[in-house]
Amino acid sequence: MNSAIVKTFMPFVLVAALVGGPSCSREADRSKAVLAKVGTRVITLKEYEDAFSRLLPPGTADAKEELHLLKKELLNQLIEESLILDEARRLGVSVNDEELGREVEGIEKEYGSASFKDAITARYGDLAVWKEEIRRKLVLRKVMDKAAASNKGRSPSEEAIKRYYEEHIKEYDLPEQARARMIVVSAEDEAHKIRKRLTSANFAATAKEVSLSPEAGRGGDLGFFGRSDMPREFEDAVFKLKAGEISKVIKTSYGYHIFLLEERRKGRRLRFDEVREKIRARLVLEAADAQFVMWLEGLKANANIEINEELL
Repeated sequence: MNSAIVKTFMPFVLVAALVGGPSCSREADRSKAVLAKVGTRVITLKEYEDAFSRLLPPGTADAKEELHLLKKELLNQLIEESLILDEARRLGVSVNDEELGREVEGIEKEYGSASFKDAITARYGDLAVWKEEIRRKLVLRKVMDKAAASNKGRSPSEEAIKRYYEEHIKEYDLPEQARARMIVVSAEDEAHKIRKRLTSANFAATAKEVSLSPEAGRGGDLGFFGRSDMPREFEDAVFKLKAGEISKVIKTSYGYHIFLLEERRKGRRLRFDEVREKIRARLVLEAADAQFVMWLEGLKANANIEINEELL
């Protein structure tokens, strides 16, 4: 499923269903109170409050303005979900027990079975309630996939791809980069002794033997990095070197360092042919997102939506 579409519409989808706050018993009247009517569906105050408690962890700071915006966003999400579920019924979209079982099994494997079930039971009161929430989310996903599918296969023109490249040209400027190896030890006298016997040929082996850094197992290889990607002391030491040169001992808050510059790449601009396919894929994704938003807005425009603002 298009990840950008999920972000546009439902930033909480399965995550909210998994990490919600404690499930609380509600009064009977609140379970019947209708917060919103959306087409043939209703959103009860209890549904809304349960969703809100799962979204907002206990102890969250009471920032009134932020909470107000969050409440409006959540209600809008529930309204959109209701519209899509109505569309699912119209299209005959459903999720069978086998599909649900596969999804639940995958989630359990990711989070760990025993403790995971305990956590879900504590939050939902019943594992079956949580599973039905997962089924509902899967139905939403299926309908959203169908809505986005109409745009699949539509490729932007060569002119549109080139125009994007030209309008975002700075995004394709690669900075100067260096590839270096590093040895770090905790004592200054040890660092100077090591420095005296170092050569470009034995640097990697020595790093594996004495370095305290996580990269020691790779012979101290830091890979390629640009200016500002590393601590300033690292950058100052490495970018002064020529390929094959070894730095003097550098003291930092992390210890005593020695660097070997392996290679330097000059900054350059990526050519159009190097990024053409990435741009094409990005434009296809953006078009699919726009298609989905238009479809969803169409559902809203044609639906009868009533909100009881007094209950918010």
